[in-house]
Amino acid sequence: MLQPYPGRQQFSTQALPAKDRFPVFCEEIVRRAVALDIVRHDDSPFEGEIELCQAGPVDIAIISTSPASYLRTPSLVRDGNDALFAFLCVEGQMMATQGEPRRIAPGDGLLCDSSQTGGLRMETATRYWGVRTSRAHIATLTPRIDRLAGAPLGDHAFALRLLTSYLEGLFSHGAPLGNTTARVFGEHLVDLIAVALGASGEAREQAEAGGVRAARRATILRAIEKESHDPKFSAARLAARLGITPRYVHVLLEETGQTFAEHVLNARLAMVLKRLRDPDARHMKIIEIASEAGFTDLSHFNRSFRRRFGDTPTGVRAMKARLWLEA
Repeated sequence: MLQPYPGRQQFSTQALPAKDRFPVFCEEIVRRAVALDIVRHDDSPFEGEIELCQAGPVDIAIISTSPASYLRTPSLVRDGNDALFAFLCVEGQMMATQGEPRRIAPGDGLLCDSSQTGGLRMETATRYWGVRTSRAHIATLTPRIDRLAGAPLGDHAFALRLLTSYLEGLFSHGAPLGNTTARVFGEHLVDLIAVALGASGEAREQAEAGGVRAARRATILRAIEKESHDPKFSAARLAARLGITPRYVHVLLEETGQTFAEHVLNARLAMVLKRLRDPDARHMKIIEIASEAGFTDLSHFNRSFRRRFGDTPTGVRAMKARLWLEA
């Protein structure tokens, strides 16, 4: 069953008897999303996982499922639910049957409308993001709301990539979001969906100033966290990959109160501190740990470390070693 933990809920069929997996998964999907007819494609053991959270005006889920079809039939549409769902394929193959039939491969996305018939057919074991929001939130940014059933989220590919990156950033963040942060995050997701659908004019400018800007900044910060150990990592190289200018990278980070260089330095220092406290790294020399974190100047590293933590790397390691001996 769905089990709550800070800010999110999880469900997996893994611990259930094989005969109960599919019906229980269907119950969870319908209860958490929208009434659907769900049909299996074969008799092989079914597997399904759901991880979800709420962020202001949107509900977010990352779902893994065995091959199956999820359909809004004419009788189900009469329930009056008109929520909109943005789906982004991560792994596997999906066939959209709402609007013009369309195959959705990893990296692709589309919008489904609960007020219209049709749905999704998972042709293989599939993993995908689902973002549910109200018509009202999308309508403020995209006037063609009555013609979006089955619309691809590919009018602006960069917005789709940012949307995926933004979602991954949320689910990789262990701490729960506060109410205000969650609301802002959800509004940013709506902005990104609207841009991916082709929002233009004033609506696009509004989305660019909100969700697109925030998602780009989040992508930059995640890249710093993951790649700062590379001595060649730079704002110019990151900007080229993101399709923006190095100046824009610096402008986006100004709003965090730290420069690009400060973010990179802090990420490297945090990496060193973690290794100094790791019993598995006791055999490593401090210079090796510093190099592993991306430092090329030992004097600069030592000065920065002491300024940041109030002690030398040797002192921090010695203190941790005493704690290991006392344990």
